[in-house]
Amino acid sequence: MNTGANVARSLYLELRASGLDVRLREDAWGEGILDYGVVVDGQVSLSAANTSSLARRVRDNENDLVRLLASMQDPDLWAIYKEADCA
Repeated sequence: MNTGANVARSLYLELRASGLDVRLREDAWGEGILDYGVVVDGQVSLSAANTSSLARRVRDNENDLVRLLASMQDPDLWAIYKEADCA
C-alpha cells in the first residue's frame, strides 16, 4: 500500500469521525486526472483554522481520496477494516 493511500484513508476516517459526508462527484472541468473530484459537506461546527486545514488536506490528497472512494462498495466499513489491518 502506498503512502498516499494511507494518508487518504486516515483523512477519510478523520472527516467521517468529524461528522462530515465524503463522496465522489464528476469533475466537470476535467482538472483531475481521474475525471472525478471529492465533495465534503455536512452540518458540523468547525473553527475557521480547522476548516482551512481540512480543505487544504483534501485538495492535497484529492486524487488518492478519489481512488479510495471509487474502489469500495461501503467506504466506512472498508476504511475501518484497512485501518485496523494496518495498526
